[in-house]
Amino acid sequence: MTYIDGALLIVVATQGATLVALLILRKRNARAERALRESEERFRLIVDHAPVMMWTARPDTTLDYLNHLCVEFTGLPIEKLRDEGWLDAVHPEDRDSCVGIYTPAIEARTPFVFEYRVRRADGAYRWLLASGIPRYGPNGTYTGYVGCDIDITERRYAEDRIRESRAALEVSHREIRQMAGRLIEAQDAERARIARDLHDDVSQQLAGLSIALSSLKRRMDESHVGDILQTDLRALQQRTTTLAQDVRHLSHDLHPTVLKHAGLVAALASHCAELERSHGTVITCSAGEDFASITSEAALCLYRIAQEALRNVIAHARASRTDVRLLRTGDSVELTITDDGQGFDVTRALERGKGLGLVSITERIRFVGGTVSIVAEANKGTRLQVRVPAHLPLKTDVESSAEVEPRELSPS
Repeated sequence: MTYIDGALLIVVATQGATLVALLILRKRNARAERALRESEERFRLIVDHAPVMMWTARPDTTLDYLNHLCVEFTGLPIEKLRDEGWLDAVHPEDRDSCVGIYTPAIEARTPFVFEYRVRRADGAYRWLLASGIPRYGPNGTYTGYVGCDIDITERRYAEDRIRESRAALEVSHREIRQMAGRLIEAQDAERARIARDLHDDVSQQLAGLSIALSSLKRRMDESHVGDILQTDLRALQQRTTTLAQDVRHLSHDLHPTVLKHAGLVAALASHCAELERSHGTVITCSAGEDFASITSEAALCLYRIAQEALRNVIAHARASRTDVRLLRTGDSVELTITDDGQGFDVTRALERGKGLGLVSITERIRFVGGTVSIVAEANKGTRLQVRVPAHLPLKTDVESSAEVEPRELSPS
């Protein structure tokens, strides 16, 4: 009987301990649940006062929670926004694309970001940036999505203004290029007109004056006029002859007829030889083959560029030698002019807007859709390399891929 009483006492003691343990566990669970509720309340309080619209969605894509800012922004009660009611506030043009991104992402449990328009409480549509990520419970169970929406209307408007400004700038840039092209064409046409006037009018008048002076000199010789007067007459005749030669050279520079009749290679070789005779600088000119088939526009462009570059070399480079080379490369023609002069700062010349010769070269290249590379180094000379289409006529809407590499060339 004593043994049984002991056993009963043990059982009663064990049951009491179990009950105490259960009471303690229940108290702890209640405390944890209360802490969780308080935490959730604090979280919802923070979320409701957050400066962005926040929401949560069930695994079936329907919304089960939206913060206060969602209600305030749309002007709709929470009951009308829950589930799929929020779609009523979406712009009709954006609903399909919105659902097309939102639903597959939630079903695939992948993050998403998209932009769409939502009707504000005042009836105006605003652009929102929506983003969401999947959420999981403490045990790893998928519970749906949490996301937020941010009003990006002002950013969108700013981007639209930037795009409009960029488009207007591109149009302006095209118009400037076209105007530059027309100015180049007008310049070449005016050069041709002046050259014709010089050749047909001024040169003929000078030739007539030279003949008259020669005839007068003969009559004076026959009349035995004094030596001083004859000397003055000879000097006047020589000046007239020199002036006539200068006018012919000017006419040739303005509109080289040899370019039209003999082609680019012959015209360029003749120009280099004339400069070498006039200025005492060694100028070599070499060319490959197959230049007869290039268009007159390409030939004139290359000739004018060579004229401008060689004028720079003579006036500024202080070079003792200059090499001019023409090369045909497929559908393009390449012109390279290299000198051993003092060079110049290309970047500085471009930034200052000086060097009209350099500007003229780059504008001509842009006009025909070619490329230009200028490489210069102090006291080591300059290399100008241009490439233009061999067959394409001049176009004012062709983009240029011109690149200017700092080195140094003399701006005129």
